[in-house]
Amino acid sequence: MNFVLFLLLNAVLLLRPEELFPEITGLRLYLLTIIPCVSLSLPQLARELSPGTLRRRPVSVCVLLFFLSTILSFSVQGRFNEALFEFCPDFGKVILYYFLLLATVDTPSRFRAFVAALVVLISGLTAIALSQHYGIAHFPNIVPCLQRGTDPVTGEATELPRLVSSGIFNDPNDLCLMLGLGILSCVYCATSRPKVTGGYLWLLPIPLFAYALTDTQSKGGLLGVLAGATAYLYSRFGGPKALPYAVTGAVAVVLGIGGRQGSIGGETAHERLMFWADGLSNLFARPFYIPTGLGIGWFVSENGLVAHNSFVQSYVELGLLGGGAFLGAFYLSARIIDRFGRGVDAPRWALDAKHYGFAVIIGYAMGCYSITRNFAVPTYLTLGIVSVLLAQAAPTLPERFQVNDRWFRWILIASVTGLVLMKFVTQGLSLAGV
Repeated sequence: MNFVLFLLLNAVLLLRPEELFPEITGLRLYLLTIIPCVSLSLPQLARELSPGTLRRRPVSVCVLLFFLSTILSFSVQGRFNEALFEFCPDFGKVILYYFLLLATVDTPSRFRAFVAALVVLISGLTAIALSQHYGIAHFPNIVPCLQRGTDPVTGEATELPRLVSSGIFNDPNDLCLMLGLGILSCVYCATSRPKVTGGYLWLLPIPLFAYALTDTQSKGGLLGVLAGATAYLYSRFGGPKALPYAVTGAVAVVLGIGGRQGSIGGETAHERLMFWADGLSNLFARPFYIPTGLGIGWFVSENGLVAHNSFVQSYVELGLLGGGAFLGAFYLSARIIDRFGRGVDAPRWALDAKHYGFAVIIGYAMGCYSITRNFAVPTYLTLGIVSVLLAQAAPTLPERFQVNDRWFRWILIASVTGLVLMKFVTQGLSLAGV
């Protein structure tokens, strides 16, 4: 029953029916699903949060450290009320979602059913978005997104409508990343062993997702989708075999799309790079704040916009602890699942799903490198999908990946290394004229 409730919770979180249909506003569907789901999942949640289990859950420990970093950063800034009564309770719900995913999606059949449910939900998101975009239906709470610019030939102001959907996907970048997840989920449902009921029919939504993806006009989202596809080919066929197909496919997609989305560089990319450089420079100029960061909201208060880079934003606003934990969650997810069958043992079904998990985490990480999604549900949905697979390898997880004193020293070194590399990469791109 807790699994059924968790699927309903995902429908509420991703589709936001109360926002789509204002007449049912006030039903509090989120509370009606999450409270019984948590109540029925308490034993599993307790197991996931127990010291013995966390020792073999390095990604979950990174998630908890990232949550801790938000509390410490607020505390150092003296923003206790904001931490205790505003931000942390809301973000805590997102962290709870991550652990609920691990607690409820704990068998092969549940994993396959969950991925199939994602395809259905993302199809719903896409249908809502396209029907609104093309005037087939009207949802008052979906705010149109218009990309303003200047025509390079005439010099006249232009407005480019970009595809958005409901709730947290009322942003084309978020929607594009979710469409990428939908495409990979379709491939998994069609090729998993044993196949999800319906077999290759699960491939049918892919053209719809691909069409909607072009309507988002999201550069970062497209990069994430291309990175996910490349990662899938690499994981399934190996680097030497996958590289020619990946490069040819990426070039064909970019040239075929053209327009704003097919132009990866440009003024927008340079502006974002300047944000990154400004944030990192300010952090290094205040060494006292390097461990805990300049505080959540620094980019918005200083520049009026977020950094458009989840990793840079986590380092600048949450310091070494937050930046290292956020980076570590993605790195460890990709590193361990890539080792499945090559030093990391797992059941056969998890080995079959490794290509899907590896592609999902790489694709979303690439997307996060050009948009800011440190505290969003889709980020922890993505980490949760891979963590479910990693949990299958926990009983035989090699010592080097287990959480102990040595692991904490490694995460500190990795955090410092990540910050230094981002500083040099940002400076290098700036000098190169990007």
